[in-house]
Formats: sequence, structure tokens, C-alpha cells
Amino acid sequence: MNDEILGLLDQLQDPDRTERMSAAAELACMEREAAPAIPILRQWIGSDDKYAHVTAAGAIIHIDNSEADLLIPLLIEALGFDGITQWQAVCQLESLGDLALPAVPALKRLANTGEATISWIASDALYQLTGDPSMIIDVGERLLQSSDELVRVVAVEHLMQLGDQSLPILATVAVEDESDLVRNRANSALKELKT
Repeated sequence: MNDEILGLLDQLQDPDRTERMSAAAELACMEREAAPAIPILRQWIGSDDKYAHVTAAGAIIHIDNSEADLLIPLLIEALGFDGITQWQAVCQLESLGDLALPAVPALKRLANTGEATISWIASDALYQLTGDPSMIIDVGERLLQSSDELVRVVAVEHLMQLGDQSLPILATVAVEDESDLVRNRANSALKELKT
């Protein structure tokens, strides 16, 4: 075992939560080489710290994907948690690629019923997992109906990732939105996409 992994294993047990989460993320990127971290990460599963629970589940799958059948359901369940833990569950699932395909129905529900930010993140994950742009469009169009102009700006940003597919929607927003801020962002987006 190399010194970097030894250091990260120590960091997994640091009293500082941020240090522990950082170590887990780094070890996840090392995949199989980080297998000695799995026993420590398993201790986080089911803990009162829901963020650590989700982080550990994702890291273990990255290190040893033979654990996916056991841990993907925990990440799907975590989509029902609140706040940053819910966001972390979406990000962990998105990062797992095809292993996370069983989460697609739960991510669709979240994209349809979540508040603006989580809807956006869930629809991004769906697009990355399936390649289907329909949820990005649906969520983008829903966010464009918000009374909050900043949410509508987020919708423009969200739709931009679809490139040419978003041009008709953005062209309408650039002319019809009641807010100068939103119209200006849509016009900027159109220019960026056309270059």
C-alpha cells in the first residue's frame, strides 16, 4: 500500500468531518487501489450522519462495483433525504453511469416534484445516465414559468447544455420574458450557442 493511500486512510478517521469526506472522495477516484478503505467506509453506512452514509455508499461502489447491487438502493432511498444529502445522492448516482440505471425512475420523480435546484440537478443526472434530453427540456420549461427571475435565469443555463435543441425555447425567452435580466441571459445564450 502506498503512502498516499495510507495518508487517506488516516484522514478517513480524522475528527474533522470535512477531512473525512474529502478523503472518501479522493479514495473513490482511486478505484480498486483504494480497497483497504472499504471497511472504514462501511462503518459510515447507516450512521446518523446521512451525508457520510451517502458519500460512503458512492465511494464503495467506485472502489468495488461488485457492491453496486447492495448499495444503489441506499442511494435511491437517499433521494428522499433533505438538503445537501439529497444533492449528494443525485451526484453519486450520476457519477456511477450505467450502474445507476435502476435509479432512473426515482430521479424522474425527483426532477418532476423537487424544488428548482434539485429538479435541475436530477434532470442533469438523468440526461447523463440516459442521454435523453426530454427531462432537461421539461424541467427547463417548468422553471421558465417561475415568478422568480433568478430561477428563470437558471432555466436558461440549464437548457443551454442541450445546444441546438434549446434554440427555439431560448429564442422565445429572449423576446417574451418580462425580465430584462432573463431576456439578456437568453440572448447571450443564443449568441454562445451559435458561435
